[in-house]
Amino acid sequence: YSRWARKYLGVDQGSRRTCYNDLGGVITVDPIVKDFEGDLDKISSQLDFIDIVRKFTASVPEQADAGAASPFSIEAIAVHEGAKRVHGNLPLASGTLILYTCGRFEAMTRTLFEDLCQRLVARAGHFNRLPKKMRENLPIFTAKVISDPRKHGHAENGVRAFVATLASNLAVDAKIERVNHECLSLTDSNMRADVLGDLFARVGTNNIWAQISEQASLKMYFQEGDSGKVETKARKKLNDLMDLRNRIAHPSGELEWPSTDALREYIAFLRLLARSIADLVGVFEVTLCVPAVAEQKSAPQVQ
Repeated sequence: YSRWARKYLGVDQGSRRTCYNDLGGVITVDPIVKDFEGDLDKISSQLDFIDIVRKFTASVPEQADAGAASPFSIEAIAVHEGAKRVHGNLPLASGTLILYTCGRFEAMTRTLFEDLCQRLVARAGHFNRLPKKMRENLPIFTAKVISDPRKHGHAENGVRAFVATLASNLAVDAKIERVNHECLSLTDSNMRADVLGDLFARVGTNNIWAQISEQASLKMYFQEGDSGKVETKARKKLNDLMDLRNRIAHPSGELEWPSTDALREYIAFLRLLARSIADLVGVFEVTLCVPAVAEQKSAPQVQ
């Protein structure tokens, strides 16, 4: 962000990872995305290790006298023998990484959304200044959670807190410090493209995928200049990943396991997608709330 943008958006640069693009410009990374990318780095390292083990099993160890072999050589031969036994099952290891990758993406997306909700609350100050869609959806999704709290991972104390928060939000001319963002982020299925779009639409965003597809990084990734085509390809890429996740989690019949290179492609895509969403969160924060002037004009005049 520029100096002006950091001041205007309230960005604490110390809380963000500083990177540099190819032109030497500074790029700041949202801490939520930074944490997600750290896990993607770990997953990539695991994929590298799987490839190393696969290559290691194809090598032929040198024969040496048992008495002359070093402790390291003895252990290396034992590892080699073990690696040969599991060589055919290595795709299972990469398959479990797919499950973890999708789970982390879903958690990261919900966290970004909840962070946006809290930013909007801080910016609005009053319930009536929150986006209209957000005001409409908060009672709906709070009701869903309190109707079956255990299904959604909440105890009775949590229900009472949600009810109290919503009641205070709906009071006349209510000032707000928090809303039930944990309820508003409720999802019942994998983070497919439609689910992601519907999630952010709950606070009044207008087709987040159309805005994601305008990001230069994704246009470069797909080597496509047309935003409409980028949107189609990006949505399909995410849906394909979630379909793969479901086939691995619920196998039926023969499954064609993805290569480690295919998984790296998905990881590269998720990095760009996460950063694109985080950038848009900053835009939504400063554009979705009802301006104070507009709120005053819409309020009934007291005679």
